Amino acid sequence: MPAGVQSLTITTAGGTGNADLYYNGGSWATTGSYLQRSTNSGNGETLTISNPPAGWVYFSLYAQQGFSGTTVTTRY
Repeated sequence: MPAGVQSLTITTAGGTGNADLYYNGGSWATTGSYLQRSTNSGNGETLTISNPPAGWVYFSLYAQQGFSGTTVTTRY
């Protein structure tokens, strides 16, 4: 991420199954180590991070059940 970004939005949509979205600022996002998560049913997940850190940010999709065809979009 460039320095000074005020908001980062990560969105997943479409496909089949159920994937949950996890975010962590400085290391890989896992189900046991995250700063924010979205665990809706299906693949419609959204996270908005205020003032994300400059540099690398980490997000992961974790299958609650098998999933495919999901689109991931980021916006800042």
